[in-house]
Amino acid sequence: MKLTKSFNGGLWAFRLVFAVVVAELLIVAGAVVGCFEENICNDADTQAIKETMQGLATKSFALYAAEKGIKSNSKKEED
Repeated sequence: MKLTKSFNGGLWAFRLVFAVVVAELLIVAGAVVGCFEENICNDADTQAIKETMQGLATKSFALYAAEKGIKSNSKKEED
């Protein structure tokens, strides 16, 4: 019973989204570096990079909100 009480699903969801954001950021960084080094990006590639960066910004905000929510819930459980 104690094991299930100590499991924090919100924390694991937070970690999963964080991992996804880091992976996407690495992919975008690789694409941008490739575009600059090879100068092979066209308008469609540039647009795809912009859309991915917008998604990353949205997910980053979601991570921030989730972190605040997890901390708030943890404080409530301690009280």
